[in-house]
Order: sequence, then C-alpha cells, then structure tokens
Amino acid sequence: MRSAIIVLQARTGSTRFPGKVLVPFGETTLLSHIVARLGRARHPLGIVVATSEAPGDAAIATCADVLGVRSFRGSEADVLGRFAASLASVDESPELVVRICADRPLICPSLIDGLLEAYDDCGAPDYLSNSLRKSWPEGLDVEIVRADALREAAAAATDPYDREHVTPFLYRNPDRFSLVGLDCPFGNFSSIRATIDTPEDHAALVRVHEALVAVDPEYEVEAVLNLATCSPELFPATT
Repeated sequence: MRSAIIVLQARTGSTRFPGKVLVPFGETTLLSHIVARLGRARHPLGIVVATSEAPGDAAIATCADVLGVRSFRGSEADVLGRFAASLASVDESPELVVRICADRPLICPSLIDGLLEAYDDCGAPDYLSNSLRKSWPEGLDVEIVRADALREAAAAATDPYDREHVTPFLYRNPDRFSLVGLDCPFGNFSSIRATIDTPEDHAALVRVHEALVAVDPEYEVEAVLNLATCSPELFPATT
C-alpha cells in the first residue's frame, strides 16, 4: 500500500454561505464532523487541514488544533500553490495526496480506502478519482494525486482557473499526466447533490445525516446510495 495523506481543503469565506465550514452539523461543527469521518479511513497517514492566510480563516486553524489534526495556512488566491505547499509542512513524505473539500459532510472513509487499494491495480496513475466521469453523487468525490504530479502542476500551471481549483491542470492535460476515473458500480447517481453551498443545502444535508445516523451512526456509502435511491427528495436541489 502506497503512503498517502489526506489534505482537507477548508475556507470560511463564501459569498453564498459565509462561515459554512464552522456551522453546526450533527452534534458538532461541519469541519469537526468531516474530520471525524475522515479519521475512520484506515490507510492514510493522517489529515492536514489546508486553509488560507485570510484573517477569517484563523478560526479554521484553531479548530484543527482543537481536533488534534495538523493545519496549514497559505495563499488565499493561489489554492493550487497552497495545496502543494501543505505537503512541505508535514514530516512525512507521502507518495499520494487525497484531496477532500470541507463542504461534503457525507464523504465516506470506505471510498478513500477503496481508491487507495485500487491505485496500483489502476496502473499507479498521476490522477485517480471517482469524479473524472460523473456517476457518483456530487459530494462523494475523492481525488488521489501523486505527490510529485501535484508539485509539477503547482510549478507549471499559469491559468488562473488552474491555480484556483487545484486539480484541473492535471485532468485538462491528459497528454502530460496519466488519468484514471472509476465509475460508481451501483448505477448512475450523478443527479444527486451532497454538497453545501447555501444555507438551504445545509438544512437538507442535516436532515439526510439525521436519517442515516438513525440507522447506523457510522454509515457508509451503501447507506447513502440507498437513501438517494429511496428518498432523493431529501437531498439538496441540483443547481
């Protein structure tokens, strides 16, 4: 098994929902909830919360400290540079980086473990994800990037879009990087949203979370997909 670290991308700034990563969720905050779920993944070396140097994001670093996970603060505008620099802040030298965004409360540790276990069988690509081709619900996205490829992208990307969104430079350059996408084996759930962009999304996913924990406090991907099949109306509206 290749060494891997999870980098959780988190910001308080949002025009549609300011401070969203620190809003209540379940019995804690959204950020704390996601960190706890990620902590159940078996294979990664640990978690780094990557946030910006903007004054409002100091609270995110403080929350990470309270949770006992590492944090890194970097450029507010250059998200790709911040993401790559977060690797230099850890003692480990992981081969792989797992990218997760902190607005996806249903993220499932089994998905992370599954992609890491499949990495070598997929040819050890520069970029492996379950979102390259849309079939999973938006919000169950997992991206695995070879650390050296991430550093290469950070050194080479010049388009502002690539700097702002971390991974597009890789998957927009298939001649330069090897890419593999894994489809959902349970069907096409691409019409389901499980991300928080607005207060309405937050309210909907709190209800979804409550329905899932009522059956299993440590629910996994099968339970999320079953609920999406039986009660898709519970999930946030598509945009």
